[in-house]
Formats: sequence, C-alpha cells, structure tokens
Amino acid sequence: MGLVEHADLEAVIEALRIDIDRNLQAKIRSRADRLLLEKALKGGKRLRPILLLLVFKALNGKDYQKALDVAAALEIAHSASLVHDDIIDIDTKRRGGLSLWRQLGVGKALLQGHRMINFAFDTVLEKGIDIARIFVDAWDMASKGILDEFVSQFKPSIGRYMLLIREKTASLFEAAAHAGALPSETDHETMEKMKRYGLEIGIAYQLADDLGEIIHFKQHGRIAYLLGDVRQRFLRALISSKTGHFNWLIFSISPKTPSEGFLMKEIVSRVVMARSIIRDTKIPNTSYKALLEGLPMYYVKQILRESIK
Repeated sequence: MGLVEHADLEAVIEALRIDIDRNLQAKIRSRADRLLLEKALKGGKRLRPILLLLVFKALNGKDYQKALDVAAALEIAHSASLVHDDIIDIDTKRRGGLSLWRQLGVGKALLQGHRMINFAFDTVLEKGIDIARIFVDAWDMASKGILDEFVSQFKPSIGRYMLLIREKTASLFEAAAHAGALPSETDHETMEKMKRYGLEIGIAYQLADDLGEIIHFKQHGRIAYLLGDVRQRFLRALISSKTGHFNWLIFSISPKTPSEGFLMKEIVSRVVMARSIIRDTKIPNTSYKALLEGLPMYYVKQILRESIK
C-alpha cells in the first residue's frame, strides 16, 4: 500500500470515526445512564463499526443513517463485552484509564454491561430481524468462547488457541462485515465472502495483539512485565482454586500465546487471505474497494503500535 493510499485510508477512517461518535452521542444523550455509557465508550478506536461502514460503502449501500445506527449498536455491544471481560479477567485498566468495575464496583459494572447489551439489541431490532439475528449469533459465539476458555476440559493447544480467537474476537469482526453488507442486498456469495473477510481481519487483529505483548516483553524489561503477568496469573489461579474451575488453573500457569514466529506467519496469512477476498471481481471497483484491501494491514499496524508503547 503506497503512501497516498495509506493517507487516504487514514482520512476516511477518521471521518467515519467522527460520524460514529456523533451518532453515539446523539443516541445516548437522553438516557438516564448517559454518564456511565460515556465512561464505557470513552477511548474506543471504533474499529468494528468502521469496518461495518467501509463494507457498506464499498457495496454501494443506500441508507447511511441506518448503517450508522447499526454501527453504533455494534460499538455499544463491544464495549459491554469489554466491561464484562475486565471483570472476568480481573483487569484493572481499559483504554488508558481504570476499567469500569474499578470505577463503580463489580456489581454496578456488571449491571451496566447488561443494560448496554439491551440498548444495543433494541437498536438493531428497530432495523430489522435480519440485522438483529447477526448480532444474536455473534454475541452467542463470543459468549461461547468466554465460557469455553474457563470450563472446557480440553488442554491448552494451538488449535484451541485459534478457536478461542475465532469465537471471542473474530466473531464480532465477522458480524461487522456481515451487517455492513446486508443493506446492500448483494448476492449470497458476495455476502459470504464479506463475512469471511471480516473473520480474517478479526483473527489477524487478535494475533497482532498477542504478538504485541511479546514485543512489549522484549522491549520494556522482563522483570516488570513478568511481575505484572505473574500477578494476573496468581489472581486467576486463586479464583480457580476457590471455584473448582481446574481448567482455568491450567490456563493460569500455562503459556498464554504461541511463539512469535507462529504469530507472525499467521498474521501474514490472514492479511493475504482478506486482501484476496476483496480483490474479487464481484465487489464493485470503487475507491472503497481499494481502502478495504488496505484495511487488514492498517488494523494490524494499529494494534501493534498500541501494544508496544
């Protein structure tokens, strides 16, 4: 991707992010829990709704406001999942600040996460049952991944690691691309290809996030990194010993991610696959098609840059 195209992609992404944030503010302005929603949404990169809108535009979608509303719902649902994930993982930091449960307490944060999920589903139900079904399926897949991580009897392995990425992270990227393609009324084959495109981006993104942890470990000193990592593993092991979730205990004391070489190879493979999907002749040959081709590597670079700060 050349410098001009990269600059164009950044400009379009920033414009879409502004549209998304304005729409989010408009949707939450009159809600009683507005301040809590703002806390949960603050600092998000809006990657999933941006993907949705780029797919929508690439396939010549017509109702942009509808797409914006669905994109807002997706970001709200994603942020709700982060609220819950931080409680489960005992993570105290999120998006440059304290996680919501550290600000409000576990009980209030848990309930606010539930309210956000309801808000997101109410929004998409207004847009039609087909859009709502995409959300239900994606949320079910992500929830399954979280449960599988802690209650499955399978031992940690590369295959299991990739499955959890597919369920927990990539499912929402897949849903974003699917929801962006649906309003265009494109044919079934193209719809399936766009879903696969979103899936590949989601997998590459999570792999890059994990790779960033390894790079951070190498660059910022092993002792400080290990102390933080050991603390998290100790807390998880303590909880697992109290709850009887032995598989969580195994996870707590086992290597969290595969090797650096494996991650780099898989990232390249997923990016190449996503780009090849976009090059399909059935996808309209517009400027947005070119932007979608550059998006996978852009997302990978974004998360790597953030991870190794």
